[in-house]
Amino acid sequence: MKIEDLRFDFPEEPVDESTWNQEKWRNENPMDYFKAVYLILSAPDRLPGIDRDMAMAIAFKTLYNVIRLYIPATLYKFFSLTDDVTLNGQKLSTLRKKQVYMSAISDFNDPFDGKAFYYNPKSLAGIKRLEENGGRLIDDFTIFNRGTAFTENDTSCMPMWAHYSNNHRGYCVAYDMKAPENLSLSASMFPIQYTDQRLDITSYMKKYAEKVVTETDRQIGQGIQEILINDISIIYLAAYLCNIKQLTWQYEKEFRCTIAANAEGAPYVTAVPKAIYVGMNCTEENRDELMLIASQLAVPVYQMQLDELSENFVLVEKPLCE
Repeated sequence: MKIEDLRFDFPEEPVDESTWNQEKWRNENPMDYFKAVYLILSAPDRLPGIDRDMAMAIAFKTLYNVIRLYIPATLYKFFSLTDDVTLNGQKLSTLRKKQVYMSAISDFNDPFDGKAFYYNPKSLAGIKRLEENGGRLIDDFTIFNRGTAFTENDTSCMPMWAHYSNNHRGYCVAYDMKAPENLSLSASMFPIQYTDQRLDITSYMKKYAEKVVTETDRQIGQGIQEILINDISIIYLAAYLCNIKQLTWQYEKEFRCTIAANAEGAPYVTAVPKAIYVGMNCTEENRDELMLIASQLAVPVYQMQLDELSENFVLVEKPLCE
């Protein structure tokens, strides 16, 4: 799908706030970042009389507020604990400090993360300043951000324990997205969109590259030493389109906390736990350490186990500290 082919028509009927149901709305309107990109780039046409950059900024802020409606009250994060004692210690220390670590996107387990959009550098090769770089203006859009994954799946989800807590040997932490102390966490949270489509942004990148080169030459001609380009639309695109994954990952029900790579406090974000859950195959040593951390943080801690008397596959939570 090409970026110039994106379209979205606003509903003709206004929303009746008295009967609006947020959960129903979320289910009927899954997050669509392609639509969001269209609304941002078309904002100058829909908001005549307003500066182009200001119009896009208004659209971005409005969409950001809409995205907040997708964030559940509670999100979960699964952690593995392995034979690497040093790495285990780092994870548990981060938990004790009420933080989560933000990884480079290139370190994620999906090598196709951040590949939901692309451009053909051959279309930019005619721009003289880009000739030496084969027409490439940006090689990797993921270098601008760091992130970490959360999920709407709760502790009953067996695949999450198997895939992200190394076969139930690790632990899971619940986080309250409504808690004031987790404001920085929830404010940086974005739902993941799952789709088999990729977006071709070649036409946009060509216009953007031409603008950058023209503005650079103009400022150099004026003797300006520090070149500044007053157009951050590409940041808007990357911020949203990097939250798209291929359809087969949808079982994860992922939400991603994303921050700028150079953000204050990086690579950590404050994240105060609501509860801690110990995997059913967690070692006694690691379980005891998790119980100690839960006591220090004054949050409940549970041991996961299979309900042996149930006719169904059911994971249950057993309190470890009464």
